[in-house]
Amino acid sequence: MKAIQMNKFGASDVLYLAQIEEPLIDQEEVLVDIHAASINPADSKRRQGLYDNPRDFKFPYVLGRDFSGVITKCGQHVTDFSPGDKVFGVLPVGQEGTYQEKLAVHSKFVALKPDNMTHVEAASLALAGLTALVSIEDCIKLKKNERILIHGGAGGVGSFAVQLAQHIGAYTITTASRVNHEYLSLLGADEIIDYNTEDFSKIVSNVDAVFDLIGGDVHERSIPALKPLGRIAYIAPLNQENKSQRADIEIIRPDVQRDREHMHRIIELFTTKAIKAPAIQSFSLTRAKEAHQLIDTNHVRGKLVLEMK
Repeated sequence: MKAIQMNKFGASDVLYLAQIEEPLIDQEEVLVDIHAASINPADSKRRQGLYDNPRDFKFPYVLGRDFSGVITKCGQHVTDFSPGDKVFGVLPVGQEGTYQEKLAVHSKFVALKPDNMTHVEAASLALAGLTALVSIEDCIKLKKNERILIHGGAGGVGSFAVQLAQHIGAYTITTASRVNHEYLSLLGADEIIDYNTEDFSKIVSNVDAVFDLIGGDVHERSIPALKPLGRIAYIAPLNQENKSQRADIEIIRPDVQRDREHMHRIIELFTTKAIKAPAIQSFSLTRAKEAHQLIDTNHVRGKLVLEMK
């Protein structure tokens, strides 16, 4: 089968197309014929060698964390799926490898894909949706009529988060370049700040929550915008010197585990039209380098998706 591999860390040109063996499955796994796999900013960081690597990390390496496809084989102990089922999912924390045509994965990390959701849409919503749900519903516990500031609203996670906040009934403020303002307005953002021309820290105040997808000094400059007992959740790395001087707020690093319950929540929100898929750019497997060149700019609207079929 075909796969995109890398033999070293580096720029997008370390990625290459390879022919590898089809994976075997154990008794609790399913074999998925992948139709689409999304490209996440985390993939770029891994490719560049910016993460601490697990002890068993070795080259050649296949990137990718979320996927959508069709089950072709089930392990003996798998009772909730059958060959032919259309599914989507996210690999467990610490496991990667969806930039390939077939995938062996434990059945608990996949969910049935609804017919009204395409494989490309499902791949684009999987990890991004799970991250937004865990951060906003589980950690921040955003409520109706609260005010939330979402940094980087035009990206994959941000697109989901803006829509989720609106669905909850919160007043939603987000930051984005001018070119993405119309897009975010269509997603329901109440207020959009152009980070290229405006300083959000001089505009935004007295918010109940912040969802920080940028990190660095953006995190530190967001702290004063929170009201007492406010909450800030972040998923992007912080500067080492980031230290809040406020004891009256909650700073949260969401633990984004993978589970079918959250996948079902994504389906519920999509099916009821509370959430729609983000803007999507699709690439064939052979164009993975090109897609990574785009993700490296940190200015992608919505999601980039590799299509295997």
